[in-house]
Amino acid sequence: MTPSHNRPRTAGGLHDILPRILPFCCYMVFIAAREVSVLFSGMSDKLTDTASFIYPVQIAIVVAALCYAVPRCPELSLRDVGLSGSRGRNTLFSAATGVAVFAIWIHLDLPWARIGTPAGFSPDIAEPGLPRNALLAVRLAGATLVVPVMEELFWRSFLIRYIRKPDFTSVPAGSLHWPSFCAVALLFGLEHHLVVAGIIAGIAYNIVLIRTGSIMQCVLSHAVTNGMLGVWVILTGSWSFW
Repeated sequence: MTPSHNRPRTAGGLHDILPRILPFCCYMVFIAAREVSVLFSGMSDKLTDTASFIYPVQIAIVVAALCYAVPRCPELSLRDVGLSGSRGRNTLFSAATGVAVFAIWIHLDLPWARIGTPAGFSPDIAEPGLPRNALLAVRLAGATLVVPVMEELFWRSFLIRYIRKPDFTSVPAGSLHWPSFCAVALLFGLEHHLVVAGIIAGIAYNIVLIRTGSIMQCVLSHAVTNGMLGVWVILTGSWSFW
């Protein structure tokens, strides 16, 4: 019998899947816990305040998971993002797509285009000054720098390829497969309160993946959207978007 440490690793096995789903799962556990708490307690306002305080812990756990995941995901290459030649054109396209998704997102906060009630975010639970600013800074940094990496690893590095083929690492990033394209766009939308805007965003980031063949460009596009949305939320006080 071959010793376990000498056996060849199965492509698309747990060692490939875990780094791409763990950060997302860590993040969603907090979301699920809050939804279950609201369902059984009905105290949505108090739980919203609690969730706002817990968010830094949530992001810290996801960052820890990303520290494990990123070195094991070679598709997260900063070399894909450049300012010259074809990489520059890809970067411009990804950033422009991110801006377009932001504009669509804030204009599709309409009754027919959303599902449920957003958890929201209230910075007023913190004392004015440094505590409040620190809470806002963590929220903005989490949305801009952490969430895009976590989500793109799950949706467009793992799931869009896994639906096509369980040995997903053998599927080139950006290769078009309509069933997985549509499934990921729909599921990405259903993850969000603004479901229609979410589906459009899922389509847009899928297009970035096909156009550039780069997960890192998807992260960039997603980060541009989230960064602009975060700044807009802070400037306008539209906390329900967070």
